[in-house]
Amino acid sequence: MAHLTLPQSIYRAMLAHAYDDLPNEACGLLRGRAGQATGILPARNIALTPRSDYEVDAETLLRALAWEDEGDELIAIYHSHPTGPAYPSAIDAAKAFYPNSVYLILSLQDPALPRLAGFFLRPELILRGDAAAKLLHDMTFSLVRPGLRSVHLPPGEPPLDAVEDQVPSQVAFYLIFDDNDSRRAPTVRLISVQPVDVTIEI
Repeated sequence: MAHLTLPQSIYRAMLAHAYDDLPNEACGLLRGRAGQATGILPARNIALTPRSDYEVDAETLLRALAWEDEGDELIAIYHSHPTGPAYPSAIDAAKAFYPNSVYLILSLQDPALPRLAGFFLRPELILRGDAAAKLLHDMTFSLVRPGLRSVHLPPGEPPLDAVEDQVPSQVAFYLIFDDNDSRRAPTVRLISVQPVDVTIEI
């Protein structure tokens, strides 16, 4: 299992940001290297539905681009779940475009006992056309929001017999179907949910 270490100061800054932005989700970026976070950059959540979704503003993303020139990298992307658990939602999986960054989720489901968890959200496979259409026919996809459907498969349950040897074993998956663009052939993405061990320094 991969590992990420957070200084106490960064954790407290994330926590304060999450409380300040209630009832909306807070979000931001962490810089660092070799599994050690060294800095935090809080962002504005510009999602259309910020109580259940997040989107980092463009200005913050541009500022993070400079980290690489300074010897650091975008080591983690954090956001809060004001009323949900510290586990990626289908929307989180659908919008995960940084496979080498840890996705940190800070749950305030119990405001007195915040919980932090980390994950890699990685695209493992894309099925298109007939293969995607068959999957949509054979499995029950839940409506997440208009145009977005998903299936969550827990660890140990092969996502698809036909691709069992092509994807990591013993991890959870989301199958994501976005039908907002009716001009394209059906496309289903297979996103793995791989836990990351997170340590907060004392």
